[in-house]
Amino acid sequence: MGTDPVAVWRDDVEPPLERTAGYERIGEIRATTYQGREAADMEWLSADDGARVRTFGRGFLLGGGRGFSLRWTTPAADWAKSANQEALRTFLRTFRPSSGRD
Repeated sequence: MGTDPVAVWRDDVEPPLERTAGYERIGEIRATTYQGREAADMEWLSADDGARVRTFGRGFLLGGGRGFSLRWTTPAADWAKSANQEALRTFLRTFRPSSGRD
């Protein structure tokens, strides 16, 4: 695993996604920060049992070869609904990675 979250999404995460049914990236992979760490966001469309779904992914690195890939998936037609967007914001705000001592 690299040290650049954008490169990890592009080089490690996206290639297998490209082989999934109906995969289509939305926009660019965006560098950001999350809980004080370098992170990257990516969104994509795909098919799940024939239904079109949209996924938001946020990857961030903890160091020592550890990282997280948070993913939020919803039916594509429901993506912009306020309840869905609030749930995504809550998920991102409240997620805490394990200490690694579990």
